[in-house]
Amino acid sequence: MSLPNIITLSRLVFMAAIVWLLYQQWPWAASLNCFLGIVASVSDWVDGYVARRYNMTTNLGKLMDALIDKVLVLVLYYFLVDAGLLPQWAIWLIVATAVRDLVITGMRMIAARKGVVLGADKWGKRKTIWQMTCICVLLFVPVVQRDLPLIFTYDHELATHFVEWNGLLYFLMASALTVFSGILYVIKYVPVLRGKRVVQQS
Repeated sequence: MSLPNIITLSRLVFMAAIVWLLYQQWPWAASLNCFLGIVASVSDWVDGYVARRYNMTTNLGKLMDALIDKVLVLVLYYFLVDAGLLPQWAIWLIVATAVRDLVITGMRMIAARKGVVLGADKWGKRKTIWQMTCICVLLFVPVVQRDLPLIFTYDHELATHFVEWNGLLYFLMASALTVFSGILYVIKYVPVLRGKRVVQQS
């Protein structure tokens, strides 16, 4: 297995660790969790960079990267709701995100059977950036609540609300971009699936 694919798969390990740490209360667990969230986010850029830099880009790698990104985001979204870091009503936007991802994944599977790989477009990549930013900001909330007060004196309740509202804002922006990018993706690639246009591989 190539190095880029190993980096891609490592995000599943980060995902499991982040979910576990969400429910831990010992000192600095939240800080470690936020750090892992950042590492997982950066790894999404690293695997692509390594693949391009050393000419290790493969169709399997493209599909795996896109699929694991979706699994990572959806699973972490769900547990952020369960842990109280996202409001309960956010589940409806998570469902919308899941439906969008199922449609896109279905299109990619149909295209793969025809020997065509539909990679992520620029809007899909921007959507992923916003989603991971949202997750990292929300993972920072427990840091402000529990860890930073151990070394700093400040109004942590006010700071917590500030970080929470920023995380929620990023979540709403990511959700809007998710729907928007999904619509653009369908418009762009449905003609390819019908054989009316040839996809330009990136």
